Amino acid sequence: MSDLPKQAGILSATEFFRLAIKSIIGIALARIITPAELGSYRQLFLIYTTFSTLLLLGIPQSMLYFLPKAENAEKQRLLITRSLNLISILALIFALCLLIFRNFIAQIFHNPQLGNLLIIYALYPLFLFVTQLYSSIMMGLKQPLRAAKFTIFSVLSDFIFIVSAAFFTRNLTIIIWAVIASAFLQWLYAQITLNEFKEKKVRFDFASVKEQMNYALPLGLSSIIGMLSIQLDKLMISGFFPPEKFAVFSLGATEFPIVGILANSINSVLLPHLSSTNTATMGELYSGAVRKNAILVFPLMALCFIFAEPIFILLYGKIYAEAAVYFRIYLFLMPLRIATYGILFQAFGKTKFIMYNSLFVLIANAVLNYILIINLGMKGAAIATVIVTWLSVMIYLIQIAKVLKLKLLDFFPIGKITKNALVTIISLFLSFLIIWLGKQNLLFVAIGGIVFILSYLLLGRKTGVILDYDVQLAKELINDLKGKFKK
Repeated sequence: MSDLPKQAGILSATEFFRLAIKSIIGIALARIITPAELGSYRQLFLIYTTFSTLLLLGIPQSMLYFLPKAENAEKQRLLITRSLNLISILALIFALCLLIFRNFIAQIFHNPQLGNLLIIYALYPLFLFVTQLYSSIMMGLKQPLRAAKFTIFSVLSDFIFIVSAAFFTRNLTIIIWAVIASAFLQWLYAQITLNEFKEKKVRFDFASVKEQMNYALPLGLSSIIGMLSIQLDKLMISGFFPPEKFAVFSLGATEFPIVGILANSINSVLLPHLSSTNTATMGELYSGAVRKNAILVFPLMALCFIFAEPIFILLYGKIYAEAAVYFRIYLFLMPLRIATYGILFQAFGKTKFIMYNSLFVLIANAVLNYILIINLGMKGAAIATVIVTWLSVMIYLIQIAKVLKLKLLDFFPIGKITKNALVTIISLFLSFLIIWLGKQNLLFVAIGGIVFILSYLLLGRKTGVILDYDVQLAKELINDLKGKFKK
């Protein structure tokens, strides 16, 4: 088994674990606190996720590019130490901004409770900025197992602190204090572990800083613009509707998390290799990742569509059943996630195009969101996000051929993708036939899901969508993970 699929597999497996624990935390909170309180809790993380991307300036992403290119260990240590110092300053700026503008934010979100909660939550970036850089450093050093172990520690810490506080107190303020306590522990872990990679004395090297910022700043700006595009529907819903409505929308209006995990894992592992690889091998690596992604993404999309409503009711209760509507709309983003497009521009060092594309998407998304929210309500926000994201990918594909002068067929195995899509559609048709005959009865929905899985596996093997290599890779990955985590 080659190192690349193995590394991506370790990261994906770890992130699946993180997703499972985070989902349990979300379910527990939905069951314990009121929708309005859950809306406030999720708004705090919406604020952090959106604006931390801006203040991180693309520095974590730059670690994946510059650390593999560093000439020796000393230069790696200098880069890491300089980045950590800068990140700490930016975290302090973010914390002060949250304190200063807390009442303004609360007013925009039509949620007076946020003003007081932000006084506590302002501590969060002081700890989390360093932990976000930690994982990028480990990936840049090609040590995915250390990044995986840190992720497991972090998510278990969140689970213990947050769920305990919610269960025993049912008090949102104490829950936020628990979030801060967990973040502090993660920060402590990262600081102690990173000591071996730090330089005691760091001299200021203007040329190196300029080179890093020339790469990172456009990427950072494009990341915040991209993040705003992703979160724009939630930000606008917060501005148009009360926190309890936002809670329902935010639970549903999200991409299926496993797909995001897969893309991030592939990105983190691919970029250090693509940055030091010739174009011919780059196409082979990228195309192979796209084909493997499609085997997971297409059937997952179909299963999520079938089971969306019963799963939301089962997990969160009938009060959140409406969230399934927004989730099904967001599922139409999943076919795009078999590939990651900006990574090719990162590998060639052309990060400015990513920024321009993201800026265009943000403006288009803002206009379309406003128009569709006014006319269709909360559904309109989800529909606008899907339309604009598809448009963004089309632009990327055109520019990959035009600007990077790459042949799309070398990077995107169109024939294999199409065959996979057809197998998925046929399997889905058979599944819906069972569900229709059972008149949407829950038992027949479950049987329909089983029929889909069996049909996809059988047809996939018969048509060559699922190869012997894929089966062997899955077996080796499972055995490898068992061995590593037993140590």
